[in-house]
Amino acid sequence: MTTTLGKYVSIGSGYPFRGRIEPSREGDALVVQIRNIDADGEILANELTLTKLPGKKSPDWLLANDILFIAKGTKNTATLVKNLPENTICSPHFFRLRVKPQHNADALAEFICWQLNQEPAQRYFKVSAEGSLQVSIRKKVLEETPFTLPDFETQIKIVNLHRCAMKEIKTYNQLIKNRQLEMTAIASELLNRLTKNA
Repeated sequence: MTTTLGKYVSIGSGYPFRGRIEPSREGDALVVQIRNIDADGEILANELTLTKLPGKKSPDWLLANDILFIAKGTKNTATLVKNLPENTICSPHFFRLRVKPQHNADALAEFICWQLNQEPAQRYFKVSAEGSLQVSIRKKVLEETPFTLPDFETQIKIVNLHRCAMKEIKTYNQLIKNRQLEMTAIASELLNRLTKNA
């Protein structure tokens, strides 16, 4: 049955930084920014910015199984939070999604994240984005994202299939990269031989 995303998750905004996020060795928070999300949708934990939080707003620290949704720009994808330090927040370019307590037993965060990155949801975001210079997705639009929640067992199966597919993609990409390095080495060696014999 199709319903809407807002039925299953609470949606909060990223920390309201004003202007540039300044790095600080004496900082008290790590910040996830869009540049910290790699091509596979993983958070690059080692590249987060340590900063001192401005203002008095109490930070909404990220928790395992939160979902970060990129709300600003043309690429509106979702990323699952895993294994981040406790004092980590996200920048205001994200919405932070968290499964509502009453749905912890029937809604898997990883499945929700997967569904947001699939073609039907992506098509919805594309036609719902607003703005001319910088497009963005409003919170209300995200809450009303058409959403399907199968039984828990089916969610687990889909998530496992997705993990296998991602693992295969990474393996193939690494093989392609290795082959390209091999061909570059062959080309360099050949060129060196030709130069010596000239």
